Amino acid sequence: MEPLNAIYDICQSYIRDNRSSVDDVLASKVDGFRRARDVGALSTCSLHFDWLSHSVDDWRFLRQIEAFFKKNALFADKTKCRDAALSSFIASEEQCSNTNRRLRGFITREVDLDLKSGEYILAMQRYIISVLGPFDHFLEDLPSLVKVTPGATAQTPRVGSLPQLKMRLRLYCTNEAKKYLTPLFRYFGFEKFVLKTTYSNRVELVPKNWKTDRTIACEPEGNLPLQLAFDTYAKRKLRRFNVDLSDQSANKKKARHASVHDDYVTVDFQSASDTISYNTVRWLFPPDWFDYLSSVRSPFYRGAFGTGRYAKFSSMGNGTTFCIETLLFAAVCHAVGSRSFLVYGDDVIVERKYYEEFVALAKFLGFTVNLDKSFASGPFRESCGGDYFHGVDVTPVYIRNIDRRKASLCHLVNSLGALTFPGSELGGFLQVIAKDNALPAVPYTESTLSGVWIDPREARRRGILKRKILRKGGPRLHYFRAYVPKYLRRSFVDSRGYYLWFLYRNAQAFFGGPWAVSSEQRYDPTQTSSVPIFQHMYVRKWVSWFPPAQAMPDHLMWLEN
Repeated sequence: MEPLNAIYDICQSYIRDNRSSVDDVLASKVDGFRRARDVGALSTCSLHFDWLSHSVDDWRFLRQIEAFFKKNALFADKTKCRDAALSSFIASEEQCSNTNRRLRGFITREVDLDLKSGEYILAMQRYIISVLGPFDHFLEDLPSLVKVTPGATAQTPRVGSLPQLKMRLRLYCTNEAKKYLTPLFRYFGFEKFVLKTTYSNRVELVPKNWKTDRTIACEPEGNLPLQLAFDTYAKRKLRRFNVDLSDQSANKKKARHASVHDDYVTVDFQSASDTISYNTVRWLFPPDWFDYLSSVRSPFYRGAFGTGRYAKFSSMGNGTTFCIETLLFAAVCHAVGSRSFLVYGDDVIVERKYYEEFVALAKFLGFTVNLDKSFASGPFRESCGGDYFHGVDVTPVYIRNIDRRKASLCHLVNSLGALTFPGSELGGFLQVIAKDNALPAVPYTESTLSGVWIDPREARRRGILKRKILRKGGPRLHYFRAYVPKYLRRSFVDSRGYYLWFLYRNAQAFFGGPWAVSSEQRYDPTQTSSVPIFQHMYVRKWVSWFPPAQAMPDHLMWLEN
């Protein structure tokens, strides 16, 4: 199976299956894009039609056609994607530089704000203060907020960035971060440690869509835990103000509501995290909070395209960026008068009557609204990955890549199966893929990569789903063979044990109470155990399975392996 041809065959089957339910002119035009193999038109086909003159079925059709191509890596030209990402990075830096110059006069009071703008800024400052609270409270909690994650750093790639490998007494950090790291080391009982100075993070490129990559920065290993401490604290504080960054469902429900009642708008921004200018944060955040956030950021960047000083405050990859971004847009909503807004990063939902003021204030602070993904009127709304037209969920199934690995093909068949119906051409095409590639069947599970889903009753009839008793008198477990992630097992110290040993070593000498531990209770860092390291590979193994609580997809009734 040739992956590129497979995408166009999938598209053709989907068009034929839906020809009778959508506008004939619309279907013919989209089919013309397919025959011409015009990826640009196919990935933006909803922009070529007026949504006011089309039905729900038409819009579901258009959004799904886009999803076949929009984020598909098969159509990406690596050189063009790299150049586009670097151009976007440079453009964002120039935009932040312009914003910094423009805001500098207001911050230093060399230029006076008009009365209304002054009220907006004051309202934003008060909102941010009320959310974050006193900085001393954060500083007191800092030892318990610091955490180590497996993400890549400026010094090491992801494969060498397991938490236990980052826990050492020799770290790279920015010079300003040392005033927080030094007392933390001593707080946890370490007197001998080395903090080596670095001033930059490492910028890398990651895929975004078929036209461009995106830039992401890997932060210094000493700075990142301090950044994540703010992230944890800010998320906790934001939740008290009805901004829950652990759940996107509220945004989706509000977007569905707005698509029916047309009383809220969904707003998205272009490169929001890359256009948070330094002076925007300096102006709006309390001085002590700004000093901390500024101290733990990287002032410079380095990458394959050179080095330089950031005009933005923090890049994507900085542990503080997402919460700063959310807090800024929430403050803008509050300042213009909204009290029932929802914000998740740069996904904003605000009352329609405040839309123009919200956009104007956001633009004043240096942000640019993404008009292609913002919807202020009409029956369509989009937020946090949920698409709704007249209250109907028209969220598409995205194809991001096709390769010949069986687990990947199982994901393709399971994902697209939801678009099929009895006798559909697409369903037949998926059956051919499953048969030609000898894809194994599995009873319905939560993993799309485990195998091709079938009804558990059918799986039991075929002998695919079996039962066994683990021990005499014990429970009967269902088990079957499925694709599961492959883990490499290496001999490291136990991650939890290492972490506790690292934090509590010599703690009794410095402070008592519940933190104090005796020498017998301390963890020995030389004790080794097998620690699994996830690899992006899948192997077939016997697994146990319990029937999921949710109902099975309808297409399992007619789409057979």
